[in-house]
Amino acid sequence: MKLTDNAEESWAYRRRGLRRPTAERAFSLIEMLVVLAIIAAVSGAVTFAVLRTLDGQDEKQCLANMLLIEAAKDEYSRDHVGTATAVNAEEFRRYFRFGIPRCPRNPNADYEHWSDLNTSVICPVHPQNTAKLNPH
Repeated sequence: MKLTDNAEESWAYRRRGLRRPTAERAFSLIEMLVVLAIIAAVSGAVTFAVLRTLDGQDEKQCLANMLLIEAAKDEYSRDHVGTATAVNAEEFRRYFRFGIPRCPRNPNADYEHWSDLNTSVICPVHPQNTAKLNPH
């Protein structure tokens, strides 16, 4: 059986019970530190990008919820013509499939002015979305 040079050399080391020299079989400490630094930098950049994307997603979901509430207020005012400003919460819930929406960033707090027909909805977490509701 013909062995290649590396195989013969490996076989010779194993037969004598010797190990290969450390420089041939392992990474140096510097090489390992460089690889770890590269991995840390890439994971940090990816984490930052994912967090920024999730923040943008929360803001867009909040705006969608606010638009949904405004549309429901319009429908409520058409169905209840004599109602001036206040919305009956029990009747208003029927305009939503899963209840009155809340901001995804702070699900324990309601939007401000959700029950006032003459005022735009305001999110306490994303107040900049109010300007997007009424661009004029």
